[in-house]
Amino acid sequence: MPKTRIAIVCSAVLLGFVLISGDDSAQARPKYPKEFKKIYPDLAKKHKITCKVCHPGKKKKERNNYGKAIAKVTGKNKKQDLKKFKEAVKKVEKEKSAVKDKTFGELIEAGKLPASTS
Repeated sequence: MPKTRIAIVCSAVLLGFVLISGDDSAQARPKYPKEFKKIYPDLAKKHKITCKVCHPGKKKKERNNYGKAIAKVTGKNKKQDLKKFKEAVKKVEKEKSAVKDKTFGELIEAGKLPASTS
């Protein structure tokens, strides 16, 4: 009987670890934040660069204005094509941001994250 209890406790602990590790914080495109840091190293020194640069919420489909601009250029980039991502990041620098009279590139050059609203 004690072996059965030990097995049940071990199973419960293992299940707990599986449930905890399966939360929504997993990165769908883990290469993108790393690549963003390489493209903008000075910005990465000032800010924590995570998926939140493009995705403000927990769902990957939720995007801020910068994330929408990147997605428009990359399209359905399911293979994590870093070349396509780099091209998109550079291309959207010229687009208008949420800050009046500022492009994403101007915000980045000023040391702000591109989805800033002020």
